[in-house]
Order: sequence, then structure tokens, then C-alpha cells
Amino acid sequence: MSVRVVPAQSLPGTTGAATPEQVLDTAAAVLAKDPAASLGQIALAARIGRTTLHKQFATRHDLLVGVASRALDISEAVVAAAPDDPDPLRRMVVDLLPFGAYLTLLTAQPEVFADDSITARTDALTAPIAAIVAGAGGVRPGVPDWWLVRSLHALMFTAWELVQGGWLAPRDAPDLVLSTFTGGVLTQ
Repeated sequence: MSVRVVPAQSLPGTTGAATPEQVLDTAAAVLAKDPAASLGQIALAARIGRTTLHKQFATRHDLLVGVASRALDISEAVVAAAPDDPDPLRRMVVDLLPFGAYLTLLTAQPEVFADDSITARTDALTAPIAAIVAGAGGVRPGVPDWWLVRSLHALMFTAWELVQGGWLAPRDAPDLVLSTFTGGVLTQ
């Protein structure tokens, strides 16, 4: 699975030409750094005018729902492709880690869950992710699926954040997430 995100600000000469996907990718990156970023700051980072941004997304809520929807599009594609890999849990973690900005949005912008379609899509991902986790080894009895998924999400978010801050090498992040998730941090 390879979903490529190209932030609009990395494209030379794209003022006014950013695609909606590039605007969403840029918005996710900006909001990951500053959850309170204004639409003007997002438009500036996307190298488009505020009017252009408002034509694509009429309100801040519409933009947040758009970013959340893109996050779910990416997550659904990764989760759907993971079972085809010999190590589906590793594949899922490796493929989702680069999208930490989107994971940030889903935790730092809870108002996106006021949109019923976002909530339904998020809930629908719980079972397939839990199945991938369960297929990787024994899950202790009584651990709810939602706990497995949210714990994995938190570890991936933390790893992404540490990679962004220079504390963790990108190549080391998947192994650290997986070893912590599957083995815990305490010795018995």
C-alpha cells in the first residue's frame, strides 16, 4: 500500500493551483502543529488565497471534516490492503505512521465527530483493525476491541510526533510501536 501525500507548499509555483487533496494534506500538517490555526494560516501554507480555500471548504468545520474524511480514506485503504501482507500488523503500522498529522487531527479536533458520517466510518474501522491485531498473536481475554485500536493509535501518534521532533528515526518507529504494543514495556 502506498498512499503518497504531497503538501501543496512543497510544490513550486502552485499558488492558486493546489488540488483539494493537497489543501487537505497541508491543512492536516498545519493543524498537527497548531490545532487552533486559522483558515488564513492554512491558506497561506497551502499557497492559495483565503477565497480559494473558502470555495473548496466554506467553513472551518467543513475543512476539518474534509481532513478527517481524507484521514479515514487513507486508513480504510491501508487497513483493507494489510491482510494481503505476510505480516499485516507491521504493514498497517508502517503504512499509517507517515500520516501522523491526520492521526493528530482525529484526536486534537474532536468537533469533527459531530459529523455522523465521520463517527460511523471511524467506528467501522474498529473491527477490521482489531482483527489484524488479533491475527498477530494472542490478545488477552477481555481486552475490548476499542482499547486495542485506541492503544495502537496512541502509540503510532506518539511515534510520529517523536519522528517530527527529531527524537526518533523514521526507520526505527515501526519496530518501537510494534514491540511496545505486542510486548508491553515492563518485564515480568
